Amino acid sequence: MEDDDGLLLNFSTAEVSAPAPQRSKITGGRWKDRRRAQLLSQGRDKKPTSDSNAIEVDNSVFEQRKKNVESTNSKPKRGNNANNNYGPSSKRIRFTESNGEFGGKNNSYVSSLFTSNQQSSTLKESSQSENTTYLPSNAPLKDATTFDGLGLNDKLTKHLTDTLRFKAPTKVQRSVVPNLLSTENDLFVKAQTGSGKTLAFLLPIMHKLMSENTSKITRDSGLFGIILTPTRELATQIYGVMETLVRCHHHIVPGIVIGGEKKKSEKARLRKGVNILVATPGRLADHMENTSSFDVSQLRWLILDEGDRLVELGFEETITKITNNITRESKVMETMHKWQGLPNKRVNVLCSATIQDDVKKLGSIVLNNPEMISVNSGALPGTTSFDNEIGDRNEDSSYNNATAPDQLVQRVVVVPPKLRLVTLGGILKKISKDNDNLKDGSTTRTIVFFSCSDSVEYHFDVMTRNGKKFKKMKDSETDKIQYIEVPHNQDDDSEDAEGTVNPSMLTTPMIGDNTVTYKLHGSLSQQVRTSTLLAFIKNDGINSSKHAILFCTDVASRGLDLPNISNVVEFDPPFSVEDHLHRIGRSARLGQTGFATLFLLPGPEEGYVEGKIESVHPKKGNLRIVKYENFLKEGFAEEESDEGKKEKKNGKPDPKQKQGKWDIHATTWHLDVERWLLEDTSAHDKAVQAFTSHIRAYATHLSSERQFFNVKLLHFGHLAKSFGLRETPKKLGKTIGTNINKESTGKTKVKKEDPKKKMMRMARMAVKSTTDEFNY
Repeated sequence: MEDDDGLLLNFSTAEVSAPAPQRSKITGGRWKDRRRAQLLSQGRDKKPTSDSNAIEVDNSVFEQRKKNVESTNSKPKRGNNANNNYGPSSKRIRFTESNGEFGGKNNSYVSSLFTSNQQSSTLKESSQSENTTYLPSNAPLKDATTFDGLGLNDKLTKHLTDTLRFKAPTKVQRSVVPNLLSTENDLFVKAQTGSGKTLAFLLPIMHKLMSENTSKITRDSGLFGIILTPTRELATQIYGVMETLVRCHHHIVPGIVIGGEKKKSEKARLRKGVNILVATPGRLADHMENTSSFDVSQLRWLILDEGDRLVELGFEETITKITNNITRESKVMETMHKWQGLPNKRVNVLCSATIQDDVKKLGSIVLNNPEMISVNSGALPGTTSFDNEIGDRNEDSSYNNATAPDQLVQRVVVVPPKLRLVTLGGILKKISKDNDNLKDGSTTRTIVFFSCSDSVEYHFDVMTRNGKKFKKMKDSETDKIQYIEVPHNQDDDSEDAEGTVNPSMLTTPMIGDNTVTYKLHGSLSQQVRTSTLLAFIKNDGINSSKHAILFCTDVASRGLDLPNISNVVEFDPPFSVEDHLHRIGRSARLGQTGFATLFLLPGPEEGYVEGKIESVHPKKGNLRIVKYENFLKEGFAEEESDEGKKEKKNGKPDPKQKQGKWDIHATTWHLDVERWLLEDTSAHDKAVQAFTSHIRAYATHLSSERQFFNVKLLHFGHLAKSFGLRETPKKLGKTIGTNINKESTGKTKVKKEDPKKKMMRMARMAVKSTTDEFNY
């Protein structure tokens, strides 16, 4: 090597390590995908190997993990409320389900009905030994005097017993009728609902007008009696009773004026002349001011029915105006010689189930030195001075507490929020099943009370989904009204030569094949309200219906004498104890048996029983605590087929046999409602509106009952589940409100951002911009 200069270079023979990968921030996609991409960029990807030499995991590890999960699920759910008592599994179980095109998502999460439910911690189920029954407290007195013995006209008495089938007077009639016949004193009548107060004040008026000492009464004689009622339905009912009474004396003409009817036709009837008028306060005051032919100078009786309700609705000022007008125009003293059999002065009667301070105030406005007639359970009627009665009430507050009929069975069921709808369905299905087994073919009626009209509309749509409507027709041969089923897709307002479709009555396939459901609330027109109530009462032409259900608000809770009401369900708690008494008073009337069911939520609402309800149900054994599981089992459990029973007898039960598994059927029933809401946008909006109205109504409970009904303690998510909603209605309500505003104004109204949230958002943006500066 001649060119070798003798220099030696020191080269390392070791492998040169690869340069460190450059780190870059990866954005977008799921967290797992971003982590996988980051590992790949660093050369650290660990792919699962399929080599036969892969490490095998011991099965005991999986068994131990399974035990840990089960022990974790068995622990109660933690929360801020220490009183929460959840079921055996507090872990929220969810499963995915396709929800169609609604919401623009491919799937949604569905919470289970029977998990994470707070259970009743205060009220314990009543034992069978405590379930006792009592004799009726508002039935006609068998050992009392007859109608003839009360001093009534023979013609009227014969009409009552032979035609109308009344056997004997009730307690309140036994006391009020002789008093109004013999004296001219004002009366304050306090009696149980369903005790016969309507006939108690109508019979003396009819007797006086039919008396031989009185000149012949015709429609031209003048107006002698006015009956004021708080609601249109009660006025219509009293007018119907009057029509049946005057059949024995056709010269007496009854009349009615109520809101919602045409004033022109009412003016025509008043111009022709009426002798007894039933009216609501607002419409009566209107006719006094604007109808010149309306003459009240000969008025002898002024009856105020349901005085406590008149005060609640704010009619004090209107009633004061009416009484002042009657007093100013009265000419009773000038015509005493002409109508010798009638009272020489105006007799005022105030009927009420309770005595409150505001009712006392109304009595002081209308009544003049009145006598008090109080009919209490288990005691004979008593007549005392009104002032002495009020004094006794002030000394003993318990004296004011009205009581429910002794024969009424009051059931209280504590239902978790998520199970409210399905429990209501179970109760109604059980009643329908029992009625289908009746051999006499009679129709049983059930009333369900809700807190607001939106809730009535929504639950009516849920229960009558895929049901058939009815067309009102008149039989040409018998002139009787009949209802013929028509397809569900026919328009609500459709009318042809044959008849009219009533949109407030439909068949109810969700409950039973032989069930028809009606709806009634104040937002409906007066014509629809009247026709619906008459159809529910008479059930004419609906021969296939054995069970009639009425969904209504408190508009149907006062004074209505609806026949054969076997069950009353208070789906939403009443706003006062008085409302509770009037609601359950639609059943167990005039000595008949009846059941009432009150829905309560677990927690503070359970104290409502001991704090308020027990005082109006003094009979032990009539107030019963029932588990909601019993209603679900009775409503959704189906009888096993003959094949299934045979296989069980052979000791080989069929694992595919689902009959009798009430929880599966209840869950399926509720899921059908949820899927229907997801497919039908209008129905979904109705559910959201019903939920919002329900919460608003819940917040209007009296301050004295706020300890039981506190809107801040409600679980809105679980409560939304009972309306068939799978998301928090709060978000949905904002979306709906934004869409409505956009359609009406053309602009989308953006809600102002919360200052605290805005500050946090700006802080996160500042931190993000700082970190991005160093990510090259």
